[in-house]
Amino acid sequence: MSPRLRLLVALLSTSLVGYVLVGTLPGRVRGDTTYGQLSVFNEVVRIVLEAYVEPINLERTMAGARLGLTDALDGDSAYLDPEELKAYQQPPPKTPEAEIGVALTRRYSFLMVVATRPGSPAEKAGLKPGDIIKTIDGRHTRPLPVLIGQRLLRGAPGSTLKLTLLRAGVDPVEVSIVRERLGPTPPSSKILPDGTGYLRLPEFQARASEEVRGELEALHTSGARNLVLDLRGSAFGSPQEGVKVAELFLKGGVVTKLQSAHASEQVFSAEASRTAWPGPLAVLIDNGTAGAAEIVAAAVSEAGRASLVGAHSFGRAANQKLVPLVEGGLVLTVSRYLSPKGTPIHGKGLEPTVPVEPVAPADDATAPAAGAAAPAADPVLEKALEILRGELQKAVTEPA
Repeated sequence: MSPRLRLLVALLSTSLVGYVLVGTLPGRVRGDTTYGQLSVFNEVVRIVLEAYVEPINLERTMAGARLGLTDALDGDSAYLDPEELKAYQQPPPKTPEAEIGVALTRRYSFLMVVATRPGSPAEKAGLKPGDIIKTIDGRHTRPLPVLIGQRLLRGAPGSTLKLTLLRAGVDPVEVSIVRERLGPTPPSSKILPDGTGYLRLPEFQARASEEVRGELEALHTSGARNLVLDLRGSAFGSPQEGVKVAELFLKGGVVTKLQSAHASEQVFSAEASRTAWPGPLAVLIDNGTAGAAEIVAAAVSEAGRASLVGAHSFGRAANQKLVPLVEGGLVLTVSRYLSPKGTPIHGKGLEPTVPVEPVAPADDATAPAAGAAAPAADPVLEKALEILRGELQKAVTEPA
């Protein structure tokens, strides 16, 4: 294909995206400003082709333009070239592949760790939210979409994966991780020494709301009057399951809203009959809290049901759609979740009601060896317990 024909294909693809998504050409959607910007882009390409001092590798140039365009949107929107699209559309293998248990997005033009699953190879290897993955088995992640990055992390059980990580203030870190087959991580609960119930919800897989309800009933039977809901590092599972879990802590009202460019806003409301825990509640969040967990945290916070204790959440709560193009495809974020009051979660995250600095991790590149004791102090949990004790004391001393 000649350079000029490739250029025509690229420009037609730009118009096709607008047509597929909104049923009209971009210039008619956003007015003269958008049409003018596309004209400037076309003119830049024409001048580069005609006047640049060296022959142009148009395929590489246009790939850079597409990458820059989607990087300017959000961490989950991406252009897939024909080979990447083919790989993405391959049916899953009959035997589940092994993985390392990490959720990815794109930040700063690289793949970034959102969170790691509890007990996963990634967690054992010391990966943490905010880690930049520079290379995967020597392959640079600069041009990689999230979907392709996640695929590269999977492989045969027992196979070794080598990552290069970038962290602020230290040299690049080399990490080797052995892939494992991972099953779902269910919620778990216990009664703390002071009688407060503690519920850890690491992911929102199918039936999570039913499992949480069972844990809440067990805690109530055991005499818990207060509850700490730990959503730290919870970034896995479906937003729909997040809505169901949030209902368990609400007495009615709006749970979340779903906003898209060209459809009416959807409002998800709680049914009062589904409430399973009407008592005092504190929710723990951190920078690995994302997706369904953020929907729950925003709902209970804005309903006045709970304080959010910990650190700012990640800000990743949206839906993507694959749009086939003349060459390749476009994975585009087409809707995002809002808090009950209409504040965007995606790209923003949630501010804690009570900020608490977590225990600083070790400076070395890897986590403690498997089986090593966890730090005894948990200042985030301790602050939540302090808040709940204050609420309980207030309820006892106030007149009926």
